[in-house]
Order: sequence, then C-alpha cells, then structure tokens
Amino acid sequence: MIEVNELRALCGDDDSMVKMLLTIYLEEYGESDSIIQHRFSSDDVNGLFQISHELKGMFGNLCAKEAMTLAQAVEASSQAGSLPNQTAINDLCGKIKEINQQIEGILQ
Repeated sequence: MIEVNELRALCGDDDSMVKMLLTIYLEEYGESDSIIQHRFSSDDVNGLFQISHELKGMFGNLCAKEAMTLAQAVEASSQAGSLPNQTAINDLCGKIKEINQQIEGILQ
C-alpha cells in the first residue's frame, strides 16, 4: 500500500500534487497487472523486465515500499534472463490491484 502521509510529506503537503501523481500512475500503470500476466504467459522476459523496472521506480516515488520490493523481485529474475515464478507474478499483480483500489478511494 501507499504510505499516504509519507507521500504527502514528499509533496510538501500539497494535496493537489499528491492527486496529480496518483492520477498519472493510474493513467500510465493502472492496467499493469494485466500486462504483467500477459507477458508472463507469453514468456516475454524482456517485457517483464521493462514493466517491472518502471513499476519499481513508480512505486518508489509513491512511497509504496512493499510493491516496490515485489516489482524488484520480478525485475531481478527477468534481468537475469529467467522467467519469474508464478508466485512472484501473483504477488506483484495482487499488490497492484490493492494499490489501484487505494488510489481510486483517495481520488474520489
């Protein structure tokens, strides 16, 4: 989950900045769980590396440390040229769904 207070502090307690970052995340990465599942099922190791690398950075920016760690695990496997295991994929996709729901609640 996103540590909202930490994110707010990084944004200088500017709620409009927080909402802008969360909106950008949803627009750019809101469907990333589906993309990850597709790339995993088609053995697209390079594609998994790309999206997990991007997500790792985005989750770092959003103060979502657990999600960042999960993305980093998928990134490390795919960077080494191996397909991550199903559990790593499921954990990351589950966390993405949780974060998406959290963000939708914040933006309402």
